[in-house]
Formats: sequence, structure tokens, C-alpha cells
Amino acid sequence: MRPVIGHIDAAGQRKTLDKALILLSEVEVSGNLRAASATLGISYRHAWNLLSELDTLLGGSTVEMTRGRGSSLTELGHKLVWAHRQVEARLGPLLDSMASEIEAELHAVVPHGKGALRLFASHGFAVDALRKRLISKNGELEINYRGSLDAVDALNRGTCDIAGFHIPQGSLTSAILARYAKLFKPSFRLICLATRGQGIMVAKGNPVQIWNIADFGKPGVRLVNRQENSGTRMLLELLLEQAGIDKRDIQGFESVEFTHAAVAAYIASHKADVGIGVEAAARLFSLDFVPLLTERYFLMFDQRLLQDNRFPLILETMESSEFKAEVSLLPGYAPSLALELLTPDEAFTNLK
Repeated sequence: MRPVIGHIDAAGQRKTLDKALILLSEVEVSGNLRAASATLGISYRHAWNLLSELDTLLGGSTVEMTRGRGSSLTELGHKLVWAHRQVEARLGPLLDSMASEIEAELHAVVPHGKGALRLFASHGFAVDALRKRLISKNGELEINYRGSLDAVDALNRGTCDIAGFHIPQGSLTSAILARYAKLFKPSFRLICLATRGQGIMVAKGNPVQIWNIADFGKPGVRLVNRQENSGTRMLLELLLEQAGIDKRDIQGFESVEFTHAAVAAYIASHKADVGIGVEAAARLFSLDFVPLLTERYFLMFDQRLLQDNRFPLILETMESSEFKAEVSLLPGYAPSLALELLTPDEAFTNLK
């Protein structure tokens, strides 16, 4: 790698690296540099120059060009893309939250109108898709990713306007609901954003042979968990209790990541053998997935929000065919076919 001379050069290197990593990811998918550049809306010459700058920066080649056979990543190229995906999985949601909070602080200094609605939510692929579509429509939504229980608690205390959380269907519904119910208020209303599958994520081929929760108790199995008060961690604790397994006996129980994708990346890096998460995260990192149950992801808010002129855009986005089509493409996800406004009792009566 060539030496960094001064702050400007370092900043330029970071900019080149960011652009080139996105390009490398597209080359990996398409197997063709020209197709990758077209997908990104840049010229073939610009793409070639980006890779040349990257190779010079790193002192090695990242893409191998073969006449008649397209383009493929070298070992160095694969390692770079892999590292980038891991960083994005672990830090992407955190950076999104930070950017949203900073923007809210700026609006508070220079106020204009009511500002953005505040969404505290458990991170998930459908809610992230909603966030991105709202941004594309110039909708204002301050998002803060945190555990499901923390999100509902924030709504209860008036710290946020909307809370995103998930509840399993089946035998665990009542036990999970009991942890949330004390935070519900009669004025709260819910809309189901999507359903999704939760299950066991393991390396390709399931080398440790983990097929059910009981297998988590096998000697030497390494778990990567979610943080306290996350819906997925609560789910795992109940499943372990049902299986008669003491969580204290599981190696890595206190090793935590803050998103499904980060858990998947941790397993794919061979730092753990197993974790609980959604199918979309498993497929993103080419892991095997053993389904356990289906859950509903809800957005909850006080009914007063229905009179707020900032709220209709969120509803319109959720109801749009474009958003529903995008959610349908997420492995294990299904959008709500019709948005139904429910009280907590109405939402959960048939799930218990």
C-alpha cells in the first residue's frame, strides 16, 4: 500500500476505497465489469480507473479479467468484499441511527415545522426497507434501532412516536406478550408491517449438526446471541427453557451482536457455530437456515398520531405495491396484504 501523505490524501483514499468496494460487490454478483458499471450508473472507463486506483492503493490486484469469460474477483478482492459486508452488517444500522439523531439535533437548532417523527425499533429488513423508501420520498423519520422491549418502553414513556417490535405466533405468544403488556396503554394502536420467519442460522452444510434448540446444549457449540431486551434474545431464552437447557451452560451466551445480519456475519466468519435470526440474514451470508417459527413485526403508536399530518406518508408507503413487492423478495418475509388498525387486545387475541 502506498504511503499516506497528509489529511487530503487519506480522505481521497477513503473515498476511492468506498466507491471501489461497492463496484467489487457488483462485479462479484454479475461476473462482468461492464455490467457492474452499468448497474451503478458509471462508465466502463470510470470503473476501470477506480479498480486501477484501488490496486495501486493496496499494492495488489482485486479483479481478474479473462477474455470471453468476464471478470472475477481475486483472493484479495474476495477478502475486501467480505470484510466490507461484515462491517456494514455490524455498523450500518448504528450509523443510520446516529445520522438520524444528528439530523434531528440540527432541526432542533434550526427548527422548521414539527420536525421528524421518532421511530424506535428492533432492526429488521422490512423496517429498513420502509425507512429507505421514506427517504426517497423526502419523508422525515428519525430512526433509532434498539431492542423490541426498549422500543415499546420508549413509546410508553413518550420518548418516541412509533415503536417497532415483533411477536411470535404459536405457543410462545403468551409468554412473550407478558413482557410487553405492562407497557401497553389503551390509547395505543398497532399495524402489522410484515410477517417473517425466525430460525437457527448455521454455517453452510450445518457442520456441527444443529437441527433444533436441544442441539444448542451439545458440548463445544459456540453461540452468538443478541443484546438484552431484544425480542430475539427473549425468544431464545424461552426456547432454551422449554428444552430444559441452562443458558449459563452455553458457550458464548453473553457474546452479543445488535442485528440479525451482524449475527449472520459472525457465524459466517467462523467465530460462532450458531445463532437465532431471520432467514433473510442467513441467506445474505450464505448460511443454512433451520426454521423455528413465524412472527409478526408491528408498528405501534398512540392514536393521536392518526391526526398528525406527518403520518399519512408512512401509511401510504406501507400500502404501496412497490414496498410490498420489495418485502416479498426478502427471504422468509411476507408483507401485510391489508393494513388494519388494531388495539393491542384486537391484535393479540387470536395469537395467544
